[in-house]
Amino acid sequence: MKSRYNPDTLQDVLTAKSGKLAKIQQKAGQLQVINQFLTTQLIPDCEEYCRVANLRQGILVIEVASGVWKTRLLQLSQSILSHMQEHILPSLHTIELIVNPQLFNEKPEEPKPNPRKISADTAQHLVALAEHAPPELAATLSRLAKLADRDK
Repeated sequence: MKSRYNPDTLQDVLTAKSGKLAKIQQKAGQLQVINQFLTTQLIPDCEEYCRVANLRQGILVIEVASGVWKTRLLQLSQSILSHMQEHILPSLHTIELIVNPQLFNEKPEEPKPNPRKISADTAQHLVALAEHAPPELAATLSRLAKLADRDK
């Protein structure tokens, strides 16, 4: 028995064949295989709109992006169930569909470039103002004036 003051090394935890991490890795691999089967064999070109979320006690939980996809998969659920039972999950009893609108919106938006520009005339005014300003403000105004040169 290990002492609580002698923890396992990270290498031991990652390569262990038993334990919680190994079970999580095994389940994640199983869900990945099921998801790949679903999106390539049963419903092609749906990977953006549905994914396997969980498998628990013979219930396959599938997340869909909208009510439309839920309706579509409800119509196909008996076919999906029988194909899954036949090919990869004989112990599967039912399929549960959950709407998750964030599934469709996972792509992060790219930041928009700042459309504001500093003209050369404005830069000259900032430099002139910096000459008569306190040192901290003068430094800030000078940095702003240099932005006009950068945009050229």
